[in-house]
Amino acid sequence: MKTWHKGFPDKEGTYWFYSYRYGKISCGSPCDPELILMKVLKCSNGFLYSGDGQIIWESEVEEPHYQEAILPELPDLKGSPNE
Repeated sequence: MKTWHKGFPDKEGTYWFYSYRYGKISCGSPCDPELILMKVLKCSNGFLYSGDGQIIWESEVEEPHYQEAILPELPDLKGSPNE
C-alpha cells in the first residue's frame, strides 16, 4: 500500500487526493472529507490540479493528503480491427 503525503503533489501524474475540498465548513455547514482521483499537470506558473471535472484550488482545501494512483494496464486498441 502506498503512503499518504500531506500537501499537494509537486510533479505531474495521477493521484488519489483526500481532503476537505472546500474547507471544513462551507456555507455555514460542516463538510466531510472527499476522496478524488486527481490529475496534476505542469503549467507556466506551477501546477494545475483537477479532479471530478473541476479545478482544485489550493486556497480552498483544508488538510490535503495525496498518494500516487496505480492505474491498471490498458488493453491494446491499436491492433487489427479484425482481432
